[in-house]
Amino acid sequence: MRNLIVSLEKLPQTVLEAIQSAYPHGYDHLTFEFEHPVKEEIYTALRFATEEVNYVIKLDSREKNIDRLYDGG
Repeated sequence: MRNLIVSLEKLPQTVLEAIQSAYPHGYDHLTFEFEHPVKEEIYTALRFATEEVNYVIKLDSREKNIDRLYDGG
């Protein structure tokens, strides 16, 4: 089985439809975050498996900014 990390916008329509069918009420409670070590970004993602591929689907990203942890104080 293949493992892919892919953006939501780049998923095939059949996979998008399968996600909608599997989670008709949303999937917010299934998301997680991971850090891209080279790009210094943090992604919110969803795991989803088909018969052929295990997907990690990037839903959103934000810049990793360590300075924010120390602001205010």
